[in-house]
Order: sequence, then C-alpha cells, then structure tokens
Amino acid sequence: MTLRDYLRIARDSWKILLSGLLAGLVLAAAVTWMTPREYSAQVTIYISAQTGADSTAAAYQGSLLSEQKVKSYVSLITSNRIAQDVADRLGLTRPAAEIADEISASSQPDTVLLSATATDRSPILAKNMADATGEAFTLLVAQLEKPVGDALPSVTAKVVEPAVLPTVPVAPRPVVDYGLGIVLGLLLGYAVALLRHALDVTVKSAEELHRFTEAPNLGTIAYDADVPKYPLAVGDNAQSPRAEAFRKIRTNLQFIDVDHPRKTIVVTSAVPGEGKTTTLCNLAIVLAQAGRRLVVVDADLRRPKAADYLGLESGVGVTSVLAGRVSLPEAIQPWGSSDFDVLASGPVPPNPSELLASRQMGNLLAELTERYDIVLLDAPPLLPVTDAAVLGAACDGALLVVRHGSTTRHQIKSALSALEAVSARLLGTVLSMAPEVESSDYYQYYSSVGPPPRAGKAVPAKAVNGEARRDNRQTTKTP
Repeated sequence: MTLRDYLRIARDSWKILLSGLLAGLVLAAAVTWMTPREYSAQVTIYISAQTGADSTAAAYQGSLLSEQKVKSYVSLITSNRIAQDVADRLGLTRPAAEIADEISASSQPDTVLLSATATDRSPILAKNMADATGEAFTLLVAQLEKPVGDALPSVTAKVVEPAVLPTVPVAPRPVVDYGLGIVLGLLLGYAVALLRHALDVTVKSAEELHRFTEAPNLGTIAYDADVPKYPLAVGDNAQSPRAEAFRKIRTNLQFIDVDHPRKTIVVTSAVPGEGKTTTLCNLAIVLAQAGRRLVVVDADLRRPKAADYLGLESGVGVTSVLAGRVSLPEAIQPWGSSDFDVLASGPVPPNPSELLASRQMGNLLAELTERYDIVLLDAPPLLPVTDAAVLGAACDGALLVVRHGSTTRHQIKSALSALEAVSARLLGTVLSMAPEVESSDYYQYYSSVGPPPRAGKAVPAKAVNGEARRDNRQTTKTP
C-alpha cells in the first residue's frame, strides 16, 4: 500500500475515526473524573563533602565525592527507614512501605542537589511529609557519616529549600489525559479502519475492478440520492455530472473493438440492487442522442423494471412476441420523440430461462439486429439465475454493472465464471454508486464557468399511442 492508499482509507473511514476520537475523549473524561486529586510538595537538599585540605585538588576531590554520594542518597531517601521515621514524626499509622511509595527522590545532573518529593491527597500532609523527609534524611546522613574522634564529617546534608504548601494538584492532569485520549482514540479508530479494509472484499475503485476482471472499465457512476425519484438523465438532469458519466460510457463503448462493432449487448450484474436497469436506460438515452438507431429490450422476465423507468407499459412485449400473440412491430413502443424504441417484457412467464434460450428468441434477436444499430438487453443478475448467461451466449457481449462497496470479489468471480461457461464475452464494466469526488475534472470545468447544473424536474415520458404515460420520476428503488 502507498501513502495515497492510507490517506484514502482515512478519508473513506472518517466515521470510524470520529467514533474512535469520541471514544478516546469519553475515556479521558472518565479517567479524569475518577482519578482523585493529589498534591506534591518538594524539599531541596544540599550535599557537601569535607576534605580537610585547602587546595584546588582537594576541592575537586570533594566535589567528586559529593556527586558520588548523591547517587546513593537518591535510593536512601525512598527507603522504608526514612518512611518509618516520617511516620513517627507525623504520627501516621500507615505502614512504612505505603508511605515510601508516596516519597520520591531525584538528583540534578552534575550538581550536589537532591530533591525529595512527597505526594498525598491532602496538600498540608504532603508539605509536612516533604519537610519530615528532609529532616529525617539529614539526621540519617549525619549518623552514617559520623567521623571518628574530633575529625570533621566527610559528607554533610542540609535542607536549603523547605517545602511550600501546594495549591495546584498534580493529578489528575486533564490536558495530558485528554491529549492522550485523542491520540489513542485516533490510533484505535485507524486500526479498526485498517482491519476493516483488510477484511473488506468488496470492490472500491475502478482500478481494482479492472485488475480483477481484466476487462476495461467503461466508466464510474457517482451515487445520487435522487436516483430513485429521478432515474433518467433527461431534462435539467441531462447536463448533470451523472449524465456526463453516461456519455463517457457511451464513448468508451463505441471504441471497444472498432473493427468488429457489437450490436447486441446484454447489461447485467452479479447480484440484484447494483443499478443495472438504471444504467441501461440512461445509456440508451445518450446513445440515441448520438444518432444511433437503438432498441431497448426488457429481457428481465422475472422482475422487469426497464419499461417502468421509461414510463411505458410492460403488458405487451418479449413474451407476447415469442408466444406469437403479437408481431414485433406491434409490440415495439417509441420512447420520447422517437429517440429510441422499447420492447417491454410482456407478461411474466413461468419458464424464463427456457424461453430466452428458445429458437424463437434467437430469431427475435436476429430480426432486431437487422432493424437497429444497437440492441440493449436488460437481463437479470448472473448469480441468482442463468437468464443473463443464456442471453450473453446469444449476443455479441455483456456489460457488467458492479456496485461500489457492495459487490464482493467472490461475486464478481462467480459472475465471470458464469459468462465464461457459455463463452460469452465481457465487453467491459461499469462501477455504479461510487462516492462523489468533488475534485473531478467535470466539477473543475464547471467551477471555471460557474456552478454545476442543479438537478431539477425531470421531463415526463412522451405519450405513446395517444395514452398519457407515467412521469419518469419513479419512486421504485434502483434494482
């Protein structure tokens, strides 16, 4: 993974990072609230050595001796003996070991100064303990360094700065606790995001989709919350970034194998709910705008939706023609101002797979191929049923729609295997419902000439055969 990948994970998982940050703040607040207040008082002790000689060398030796003694005295201050002496002086009934835990000592580098610090919940007791520690230590040093005869002691200890009554507690430390909580919360959140990324087997980018399928990615459709109400890129929506994405797919589709143009194309997906029908309808609109003679065939004979999205009736269509109830010209419906034609699904049959694999269906596709430049077929998902694979074998190729962050690599692999099993060619893929990137080239272009067009009211589907068709603003969810 590159630095860009790590930044992308942080961007995509900002909710997890925010949750970790809030958890860290809550934990820091709990620690701050539960930690009792403690106060510290400190005394400073000066250690001096007596050499008995008045010379520079003697002074230097005395200084070295003092520094050596200071290192030993640090451990002596925190001993149980000093703690017991402090308890006796102050009349404390606590064990000496407990008092020793509240006393600490340190030495300043390259000096002969010692610092003894006492910590307690009571600021007065902390001050008294520090002073008592200083007194007990100086007396103990005097006993340990007591000279023989009338000689001067080699080392003396003296309190040079008594303890001051503390007014500010040393614990809890809200600034430190909250800062540590923020850091730990963010680290925990990012660790969860990394783990989620490692366990996530869904497709999250067009590059990943291309690497996995080894098929060209024709385009990426950004997620739009208004799609269930306005599925078609017409009217004001015809100049939206979403409509431009479909035009990009149209351009890329036309340049696939230009020496052998594909006329019959199946649009399918691995599982339901990936936006294949919406993709097909909008692709048909932009192809028709480019002057292509086009027919949309609603070959999803289990849950037909294409005719509904286009505002047309689905009672007469593919199954009606295959059953010989009507002729093909009678079943075809024009959409809009004859932009393209639509062959709806017709009545739902009890045996869709057998019907799509029949000779009559092959003859129907052959007749449509003669009449139109492009035949787009909306097929069911590949994994639940075999209908799309059957159609893929009879057509020039298939277009696979993959939903961002929803379709797993295993599902895509199974879909590819279903197409390969019938020798159907995968022309390309479309990544649908991807997060919208504000820094895309399309937005940059519009930012230089004004704000991008806003989604407005979609144009209703045109009347067909004198009957007012439904508005194309369907409330049905995108399949």
